[in-house]
Amino acid sequence: MFFSCANHIGYGVLTWSLPEYDLTAGDVVPVFIQSNISQVYVIGIGSRSKERIEVPLWQLSLYKSKSQAQKAAAGLEEYRYIYAMVKLDGLPIRAQPDNTARQVYRLRKDQKVKIIRKGEGVPVISGKAPLEGDWYEVMSDDGTTGWCFSYNLTLFDERDADAALKIIVDTGPDPVLDNLLAYTWYPDSYRTMIQNNRVDISRIQPQWGFYPGKTSGIARVETADGVVSFPYTGVTKMDNGAYRFEGTSLTVQVRRNNTILVQYADEIGMPVALYFARLDIAPEQLIENEQERRDAILAGIKNTGPRFVSGNYGVIQFLDDGRFLWSGYQLLTPAIIPAGAGGGGTVEVRYFLNSALAKDYNGVLSFLFDSTGRWVHFLYTIDSQGLRLEQVSESNIRNAVVTARNLTPTILFFRPEKAADEN
Repeated sequence: MFFSCANHIGYGVLTWSLPEYDLTAGDVVPVFIQSNISQVYVIGIGSRSKERIEVPLWQLSLYKSKSQAQKAAAGLEEYRYIYAMVKLDGLPIRAQPDNTARQVYRLRKDQKVKIIRKGEGVPVISGKAPLEGDWYEVMSDDGTTGWCFSYNLTLFDERDADAALKIIVDTGPDPVLDNLLAYTWYPDSYRTMIQNNRVDISRIQPQWGFYPGKTSGIARVETADGVVSFPYTGVTKMDNGAYRFEGTSLTVQVRRNNTILVQYADEIGMPVALYFARLDIAPEQLIENEQERRDAILAGIKNTGPRFVSGNYGVIQFLDDGRFLWSGYQLLTPAIIPAGAGGGGTVEVRYFLNSALAKDYNGVLSFLFDSTGRWVHFLYTIDSQGLRLEQVSESNIRNAVVTARNLTPTILFFRPEKAADEN
């Protein structure tokens, strides 16, 4: 159905440029017909608007008067020529400038969007840091409008014909890319553990990592949250130095110190950013070395005893295979050792000391009685005179590191059995 009440029905502001007619977003044009059946406006262009063309309804905003249209066009002037190309598949357009707001549209990689204006919004956090970028109100190439964060957009001025194509083309051998594809990259937290000499076995899985898929053409990210695969057709170096795995949302940026930043969009379009590192040791060997270190500590304590005696807190005996027996600990129940804990269980070296505590203690011993599911932790020192234990609460343990003593610590002293017998 066509609607017309005079020579023209109003004036429209173009929301998307029509370069074939030398029209730019923000231009004001007379509108003669609106068809809700064909979903088009008929507008006038050229000298005295004698030529008539059809434009989709979404490509124009209609106003009753020319002055209203001109006022609306003035509000679009700042970003009149600005568009953007989408960097990854699944990038969401949201109802509000907030990464938790309702999605109204999901963009395709290399899709073109019109920038309407920049707004204030909620920062987008990846890991513990905010991503660089701004919230923009955008329009897709089918007229859907909403808000999009610019981290995964490449903005350009349409007057610069090459602005949207600033991708570095193949210029020959790329040793950085060769290095990227040649190795398996493991979580950067593994590298940090090695550097700090605090290898937390509970936070290491050999299969976790980034696998570039050099021969298979399928890159893979495997973490505690699961596996994400990216079948790709090639790898292209972009102008920011990152590498885009073609046909996917995956990009990888090589950083110094043999680390990489891996970024992609998850199944709901949320950005994911993960750091991985190249290691000089396989995770399996890292676990084995750390377990040997822990076993050696327990063996050293056992060799000093293996039985340690206290007049108040009973007798602890260290056995093979990380087992212990503890009797006569009634004074520690239930404040430290749970009631009904039984007489034995597993002892492990599970945690580390911060630098301040390391000056006064040898380490941390953790006891798990067979009849309970609760670990009991002690700072310890050991020498030829005996074993000194100081209970530490789990509230003072952060990321496998004991950060402080208890405010009112319970201190236990045990003598080796031979020394006890001599006295």
